[in-house]
Amino acid sequence: MNLRLYYQGPFYTRIDKGLLFAYVATGAIVTLADYLAFTVCFSFIDLGLLVSTILAYMVGLVVSYLLNRFWVYRKSADRQSQATSVWRYLVFLAFNLALTYAGLWAMEHWLTISPYIGKVIVNCFMFFWIYVGNAYWVFRGEKEGPIQL
Repeated sequence: MNLRLYYQGPFYTRIDKGLLFAYVATGAIVTLADYLAFTVCFSFIDLGLLVSTILAYMVGLVVSYLLNRFWVYRKSADRQSQATSVWRYLVFLAFNLALTYAGLWAMEHWLTISPYIGKVIVNCFMFFWIYVGNAYWVFRGEKEGPIQL
């Protein structure tokens, strides 16, 4: 068996550095928008954890979609319809909202961690999770083969 057929070099040499920079910059902007919206809703308006999380997520959703669709993943996203990427994005983010709220709720109630600190912890996990979901499902472009989702 020839291992050269499978080994393509170290992982870091195969990373698209422009894509990585754009994703990290987008992540920082979205995290800032999300965190500011959460703080305003939770602290200043006193809307509670659930409503504050949902509203902050909606702010982050809009900022994230626009930056990811038209900057980060523009090459692959251009190969699929706008309706497809919006539908995929909304489904993926609805799942992520539930995951985020569950994480925040569990940290606040079971671990007695402040939602402000919990938000940072959850965002660190979500940073990697959302990259994978966006790259391999939301903005992947058209699927090859007979089944198109």
